[in-house]
This record gives sequence, structure tokens and C-alpha cells, in this order.
Amino acid sequence: MSLFPVNLNIADKLCLVVGGGTVALRKTTGLLSGGARIRVISPEVHDELSRLANNRKIEWFKRSFVEGDLKGAFLVFAATNNLDVQALITREAAKYSVLLNSADDPSSSHFHVPAHFRRGKMLVTVSTGGGSPALARKIRQRLEQEIVPEYEIVVELLSLIRARVVGQGHDSAANSELFRKLLQQGLVEMVLDANWFDLQMMLLRELPESVDAVSVMKNILEKYDKSNA
Repeated sequence: MSLFPVNLNIADKLCLVVGGGTVALRKTTGLLSGGARIRVISPEVHDELSRLANNRKIEWFKRSFVEGDLKGAFLVFAATNNLDVQALITREAAKYSVLLNSADDPSSSHFHVPAHFRRGKMLVTVSTGGGSPALARKIRQRLEQEIVPEYEIVVELLSLIRARVVGQGHDSAANSELFRKLLQQGLVEMVLDANWFDLQMMLLRELPESVDAVSVMKNILEKYDKSNA
């Protein structure tokens, strides 16, 4: 099966997790990082899920899944150990056009969650299409060592520059050339090495005169200090 890569915006969307074990906990944790409204349906749940419910981070319906539970939902994780319940969730997802991920039946799932990690706004994912989660996990671990936490600041800097440059109304070709030059001249390495003097000199030299390079540096240094506090 060939999958289409896509990042979903689930902020404030109702997402269901049916089941209360370790798989359900893992799915819930992932949904929380995306800002979803989460409803867990299960008679019993992992202690951490219970804590999240008590702290009002998630909703917990302390009962079994029933017909109609998916009405109004955006997506659902079917993570129970009951084949009949899993089949019912699949039928209900089709009925209400809800995106489905079924723990026991990848072939009937509408989406898979790849092995992934975050560096601020950067989301790095590895997928084998369900063929070998262990391999995807191993590659993710290798990438985590190479793409160090400081890349969060790299992304913040490039995002800040992009917002200010695009706002100046330059054509897209000129903008693309600018970012190519910034990366080619070592912007990433300067941030990773905390080489702020050379970085500021390069920005003063390469950024359009209409962009305040000093202000950009001040902003990014504040973010750097907060991330290291």
C-alpha cells in the first residue's frame, strides 16, 4: 500500500481514542501535542490517562464504545483488545466519515502515525507504511542524534526571516535565492555552534536593507536564552 504523506491540523478538533491501555496512552499523548480535544472511551484506563482526565486535559467516558460515539469526531484511534469492538469502530467510522486508525488492522486504517520527533516547529517523521515499525523507530533514533535540539532555534530563525522578507513583497525567485545563500553560507552551523557574531555579520550582509537584521538577532537570542533557561 502506497501512502500519501500529509501533516494534519488537529488543533481544537474532537479526536477519540477507544481503549485505555498503553497504546491508547501513546495515541493520546500524540494528540495532546497537536492541540486536539481528546475523548477517551474505555471502562478502565491507564493511571496516566486517569490523571490527564482528572486534570481536565482530556475527557474520559468510563464505559464501553457504543454506536453514535463517533458522531462529530474528526478522527479515531481504535486501540482495544476486543475484535468485535474494533469491527464496530470501523463500521462507525465509515458511517460518520471519520478518519480511522485501527491498531489491529492497518489495512483498513485511513492513516498511520509514523515514527516521529519534534524540534520546535520542525516535525521529523519516518514511515515504512506499516511494514516494519521497528525499523522506522531505529531510523528515527538515528535522526534524533543528528538533528539535535538546537535545530528548534534554526527553524525559528528561518521562520522569522521568512515572515519579514515575504512581507516586503519581493518575488518568490529572489526569496528562494536569499534562503539558498543563507543556508549555503553556514546559517545552520552558526546557530548550532552559537556563533552569534558571525551570524549577525552574515545577516547584515545578506538580508535586504528593509529587514532589520539587528532586530532579528535580538529576537532569536531571546528565544535561545529561553530554550536554555
